[in-house]
Amino acid sequence: MGGKRDLRESLSEGKETNRPNLYLSRRKFLRLTAITGLSAGILRIKKDAFAIQSIPSGSKGKWIPTSCLNCSARCGINVKVQNGRVVQIKGNRFSLVSEGQICPRGHIGLQVLYDPERIFTPLKRTEPKKGREIDPQWKTISWDQAIEEIARKLRSLRESQTPHQLLLFSGLNSRSHEDLISRFAEAYGTPNLISGEGLEDEAERAGHWMADGHFEPFVYDLDHTHYILSFGADLLESTPPVARWLRKWGKMRRERPIRTKVVDIQPRYSLTASKSDEWIPILPGTDAALAMGIAHVILKEALFDQEFVKHWTTGFEQYREIVLKEYKPETVSTLTGVSPETIYRIAREFAQTRPSLAIAGKGALAWPGGAYVSYAIHCLNALVGSIDIPGGVLYQEFPEYRGIPKTEKDEIGQKGLGQIPIDFRKSELYPAARVVTNQIPNSLIEGKPYPIKIAIGFNSNFNMTAPGSRVWEEALQKIPFYVHIAPFVSEMARFADILLPATTYLEEWGYEHSSPGAGFVEVRIKQPVLKPIGESKSIGDILFLLTERIQGTVARAFKPIGSCAEEFVRLRTSSLLPWEEFLKKGVWRGGGYEYKKYSKIFQTPSRKFEFVSGHLKILQNEKKKGIGQGRTLWPHYTKVNWLGDEKQYPIILFPYQPLLMFENGSQNYPWAQEIFLPMQGVGWASPAEMNPETAKALNLKDRDRVWIESPFGRIQTLIKISEGVPPNLVCIPFGQGHTSYGKWQKGIGCNPNEVIGIDFDRISGQAAFFNTRVKIYKA
Repeated sequence: MGGKRDLRESLSEGKETNRPNLYLSRRKFLRLTAITGLSAGILRIKKDAFAIQSIPSGSKGKWIPTSCLNCSARCGINVKVQNGRVVQIKGNRFSLVSEGQICPRGHIGLQVLYDPERIFTPLKRTEPKKGREIDPQWKTISWDQAIEEIARKLRSLRESQTPHQLLLFSGLNSRSHEDLISRFAEAYGTPNLISGEGLEDEAERAGHWMADGHFEPFVYDLDHTHYILSFGADLLESTPPVARWLRKWGKMRRERPIRTKVVDIQPRYSLTASKSDEWIPILPGTDAALAMGIAHVILKEALFDQEFVKHWTTGFEQYREIVLKEYKPETVSTLTGVSPETIYRIAREFAQTRPSLAIAGKGALAWPGGAYVSYAIHCLNALVGSIDIPGGVLYQEFPEYRGIPKTEKDEIGQKGLGQIPIDFRKSELYPAARVVTNQIPNSLIEGKPYPIKIAIGFNSNFNMTAPGSRVWEEALQKIPFYVHIAPFVSEMARFADILLPATTYLEEWGYEHSSPGAGFVEVRIKQPVLKPIGESKSIGDILFLLTERIQGTVARAFKPIGSCAEEFVRLRTSSLLPWEEFLKKGVWRGGGYEYKKYSKIFQTPSRKFEFVSGHLKILQNEKKKGIGQGRTLWPHYTKVNWLGDEKQYPIILFPYQPLLMFENGSQNYPWAQEIFLPMQGVGWASPAEMNPETAKALNLKDRDRVWIESPFGRIQTLIKISEGVPPNLVCIPFGQGHTSYGKWQKGIGCNPNEVIGIDFDRISGQAAFFNTRVKIYKA
């Protein structure tokens, strides 16, 4: 407790950069939003736009169902509105994905909506130079002027028959907006729609695809499982859907006759590790070796599910031969730092405490070779028969929305869509990739395979959330005309030529279906709980306005689906449930989950689970670069390719995502900041956790301010001594280090992405986050 108190005191004394020297209660924050107003002049919003009036005693208000968008789970919520103001958010009891609950992010939706530094009018840049420290010198313009200027440039690009030179960035958006953005890209004729998924879970998806043919994250039947091996997955902080994990954790541990045992495997002692039955600290980047070592014991002792393996798998004998030969626990122990005794014990427990689950998280997968790590871990589920059974891995089912006409494409659009995407997905560089988000900076800087003339960002902030922040900034300067659409001026928005004010998720129409997590089908409506504040418009409505001005094929693609976002949402969802009933309940649910659909679920060439990947064999036959002969067709461990010489940079950087890090590109929320790091008992900070032995060797003490330097840059922060970090490792949270947008986040803490190098898993295009080395010294 003393250490926590001391760190809090050092932060309150101003030793952490620009930390606001105050504490905000909910009531105090809401009162503050009423008097703060907005940044001067250019926004032209009435002074009472954010006024939070006192609620008369006995005022009941109205509950309106909608859905959250503070993370990719998109939970169903109910929002209480009194006297025209949103005053409370809670879970929707009709939603079974999160069982009517929400996580702490959901409650902070109030501060998302009433952020006093949101923008509410279109803004145009008047300073031609661009850069992190350069003031764009925004001036207010009308919506008509903004839309016409954007449409004119887009028309000109199509007239030049180069629609592929349009680049679209898509961050965290509602499903309906994602559908509209995709339709816009297809109708316009650009293959360059770039989402943030290449920063999140592409290696996980590729590993599944190698094994069972599904390019989707898994569902885990948490109601019935008895044993969980968690490889690098922060289940209680960042594994989606977070609200479901938080609810099911209590159910697994306290509400069942058989208590689920959880073994957490990761280098850092995390919040999840602290709540698990056992924490196994593993050497970074060796999760595949441990998974193969566990498989060795299961195979050698014949603990595998022989019926499932016999009838529903292929390549088993070849896989078994390699595993038994190369991955003895004694050998694996030297690679992973996990004792042979522990490997034998957890392998036996996992195989004999069925149904059991092996779960792979970002900490294990966001590495070069991450797809093979995912493959290796998923093979453990197949060995114990935990595929599409109660307590095992399930396969997400999706709703059948009302169909819409196919997108009409003219000759210009067809030609554009036939061009090589600038992220080189499906190429020899990234043979199985759907999107390679972090390839974009190099492609823009080099102008390859062709230059980009126009870009539009939809709620994206990749130069904050992707490794190589400075490279992203250099790349954004190469775009001649950039439009950014969001509720706030993020780091990425500062490079825009025109900035359009988007609504928050509490002010717009949309629909959401279950992100993988529940298995069964569920659709949630998104409806405005109050009118858009100021002149902000939803992304959907902006696209309808824009396509109408572009005219031609692009306009015709949107006419059959409505004239605004509300009409599009109603068209797509009213086939599931009568519209008025949908608005009242907010949720539509499909039938229960059907288990053991083996003849349907396996989408591999053999239509079985493959221990030797048929999909990789096809790529090999196509002579795809990176898919060599032999061992690359099945799971295996590969030694890490580190960025930075070990002698010059002796410490491994291992960042992590806290629960209160927001995925909407902003951290400008005092409630989240105040409890940002519950394990350390501090907020408004991003301390670097370090082992006492490492600190002593570097002559550092708790709360010392230090530089953390890699071959790619350096950042400054405070040291936090922790026994939960192995020697020669430093752990820093994501989410802080903002250089733009808002006094509740700007200049607070540091962003580890600024010192992480750009590297990839070559199969999936997943960005690597954990293979950068650093050195640390006093500031």
